Amino acid sequence: MKKLYYHENSNSKFSKPRSPYLTSLSELSKWKAENDEFNVAKVDLRERPTFRNDDTQKDKRDCQVVVCHDMAGGYIESFFKIGYSIQYWQYIDIFIYFSHHRITIPPPQWTNAAHRNGVKVLGTFITEWVRDMLENELWVRGPHTKAPLDDSENVDRRIVSTVFADKLVSMAMYYNFDGWFINIESPLIGGSLHAHQVITFMNYLTQQMHKHKPGSVVLWYDSITKEGTLAWQDHLNDLNYPFFDVTDGIFVNYTWSEEYPELSAQKAGSRKRNVYTGIDIWGRNTYGDGGFTTYKALKVIQKAKTSCALFAPAWTYEHLGKEAFWDNDKKFWIGSADKYEDVDSQTDRKSEDEGLAIAHYIVPRYSPGINNFYTNFDRGCGYKFFIKGLSVLEQEWAHLSHQSIQPFPTKRISEVISNNASEMSTNISHDIAWNLTFNKAYNGGTSVVVYTTAGHDEAKTKIYMLPLYDLNINISPHGYTRARVTYLPEHRGIVVGLYLKVGFDRNIKDGGQIAFNLDTKSTTRRESEDQKISFITLSNENYVDERSESGSQYLPLQKFKTTTVSMSHNWITTEVLIPPNTFSISPTSSLSDLVVQELGVSIISPPYAGKSDIAQSSNVSTLVHIGQLSVSSTTLPSRLPEPEVQNLFWQDNTLIIENLNHRGILRISGIIEWEMGVKVVGHTGEDRHITQDNSDVEIPNSFGYYYVYAEIDSASLSGKPSFEKLTFLGIADVSRFMVSGLEIPVSNIMKDTILTIWVQGVRESTGEGVEYEKWKKCSIPLFYYTTKVGGFWKQTHTAILKFLRILVPCCGLF
Repeated sequence: MKKLYYHENSNSKFSKPRSPYLTSLSELSKWKAENDEFNVAKVDLRERPTFRNDDTQKDKRDCQVVVCHDMAGGYIESFFKIGYSIQYWQYIDIFIYFSHHRITIPPPQWTNAAHRNGVKVLGTFITEWVRDMLENELWVRGPHTKAPLDDSENVDRRIVSTVFADKLVSMAMYYNFDGWFINIESPLIGGSLHAHQVITFMNYLTQQMHKHKPGSVVLWYDSITKEGTLAWQDHLNDLNYPFFDVTDGIFVNYTWSEEYPELSAQKAGSRKRNVYTGIDIWGRNTYGDGGFTTYKALKVIQKAKTSCALFAPAWTYEHLGKEAFWDNDKKFWIGSADKYEDVDSQTDRKSEDEGLAIAHYIVPRYSPGINNFYTNFDRGCGYKFFIKGLSVLEQEWAHLSHQSIQPFPTKRISEVISNNASEMSTNISHDIAWNLTFNKAYNGGTSVVVYTTAGHDEAKTKIYMLPLYDLNINISPHGYTRARVTYLPEHRGIVVGLYLKVGFDRNIKDGGQIAFNLDTKSTTRRESEDQKISFITLSNENYVDERSESGSQYLPLQKFKTTTVSMSHNWITTEVLIPPNTFSISPTSSLSDLVVQELGVSIISPPYAGKSDIAQSSNVSTLVHIGQLSVSSTTLPSRLPEPEVQNLFWQDNTLIIENLNHRGILRISGIIEWEMGVKVVGHTGEDRHITQDNSDVEIPNSFGYYYVYAEIDSASLSGKPSFEKLTFLGIADVSRFMVSGLEIPVSNIMKDTILTIWVQGVRESTGEGVEYEKWKKCSIPLFYYTTKVGGFWKQTHTAILKFLRILVPCCGLF
């Protein structure tokens, strides 16, 4: 039976849910924290490692980066269209979703992606020009303020209402974002007394955000002054300092002169990094002209030691176009890799400046994670969607919540090891590189493609070590540390393993020294029978220089046996297990102080790899695609039951079936709903299903998202999913999914044909979907609707559906 055709009907009320925004304070006064699950961000903010004792490139690390995303009015995301997305979260600390609506609530897909990368997300409150002056009154005096206020002198300016501040706090808590960007760009009716009310309001809002959401941020925009006038100052001074003093920072307007960042730093004193000096990427009266010369402003900002705020970096998409977006966005953030060395010492650059970018003045932040790290490299969009290496969707798509943590774009230098040398030796080489590709993927839409530029005349086996991530993942002192990689070799004989660098937690000053245990060297140095090996190296500052009994030196690099754990559609998953007795350390330290500092892959390339059956151009040869990468510290196996999908059904009064007789199809729309729970064994031995709704016990939620499929088949054959018959409908971040525009040819429908919706939970920590037997389904018969010619049929027989769900729950129907 043919697969179904699924196309989102943008005119349907069941099209992809739109994120809410509010257009007035009147709407805010009526807002309640309820019944909007689709727009609640599911991914909590993940903590990035911060290194108090790491002085390496301190200024570049301390400079905080705010991105204010303003593009085409906002709220323009679609599942079936690739739009703008941030791909370089490593260089961002705070993300503001901006629009010109009164209250901008960040869409959940942006919050999910940012949180997964350790970036805080702010909503926006804005008033603009004279038309919004009354809103400024309502804001600080409460929703019952009478209007118009012709005689402002009769207003009691000692009174400040907290109603709207409390609403903003509740909104951030409900939708799971991290604070507010307050942009008052309309004059205050009451002048300086009104400004004092606003300062009191901002103080209360900031304190309440911190109280209810520790780590939250409230930023003020450089617009009105303490006199109540609308006058952008372009730096921190006496006129805007009172607002800065009661908030977490100020976003300074972007029309500043070269000396202004230094003036801001002097005024801020010890809080100078809380001054976010603005840069308009569109270049509107901004220092350095924005665009690809944004680095010029960053150079001045770094010299003054303030922080920066990048306004509208979607310029690379909105202005330069979708076709060249990926190249232009990379050029904007990363520039040229050959410009990284000695950029700080070249103070008189002129023509040499070409190729500089943000990455030359901002150090990339370390990837989040304490005990585990996982990535499938997904960009949150693509031209195909893959599950376990199989393409299940052959069209353009975008789902930013699915975006995974991206590799560090500047970590491209690898170590090359020659097996022919009597001693294992290392040399820095530039003959291997990587890039991201949409052509192949394991889970999602992207993989890392690794290629060599070494040419084809070398007759040596080479081992490349390619670091991709900077981490601070704990090494388990009592259990195994597990690292995994999933890869697709492009040539026979190419073998991929793991590359890890181990050292002390960077928050530990003078942690001591580390070495490989001599007892483990005799075993770990041996290569496994199938030549699958991984490499672990030690941090240079912690390495102990040892020599063996024969006097030969042990380099701070060891081989470890790597085991194949699974294969799927030619993709291979291998893992290395590192036992707790692998390392010896100085007596003043503890094994619990050890962390994985770098994670990447090792590649064994046999002689002439790539010469015959690898796509190649000139001296460039593709070696392998990397689909997944992970590392985790393990202890005893968890005794908690795994979560599962339960109670799957069509939401009452939402199922709509249209018989489009002129096209010979049925079109299905509606909302699928389910619960996440666990199955436990009761005291009498029977299985009990517990959901979060019917238990006061916290259920472990390891599902990062859900895959949703459709299948039509005979009722007698629908016992388990058949992958060749499944139609991939999309990704659900929550336990609901809107079906819009599922089209079924009437010619495929027989008397016993049913439509089955399958839902598969996907584990956040591994990216793997649960096994077939743990999928859940609901079904509806279709033949009845083919007998109705034309028209628009809505299921009103809800009572019958409810009865059948109760009658045949074991069949998974309805």
